[in-house]
Amino acid sequence: MTTSKQPTKQSYSQIILNHMLAGKRLSNMQAYDQYGMTCFLQRISDLRAAGIVIQDEVMEKNGKRYKSYWIDQPANNTDSEVTL
Repeated sequence: MTTSKQPTKQSYSQIILNHMLAGKRLSNMQAYDQYGMTCFLQRISDLRAAGIVIQDEVMEKNGKRYKSYWIDQPANNTDSEVTL
């Protein structure tokens, strides 16, 4: 009997954090389009509650307003991932 070791699936919070630590911004629609995430705003709230400082800015495109989120941190250390 063989058992295959599957890679550990990252939580949505970890996916968001790694995305932002890479120096990228993320909005609610981008999170849905890129990761199929429907609970993005709750994960942002969870990360902030864990002490992670996440910046946000209201953006407008084609008359629609939305928020873009990011972390003010240099992306020079993209090899290491933070674990929640």
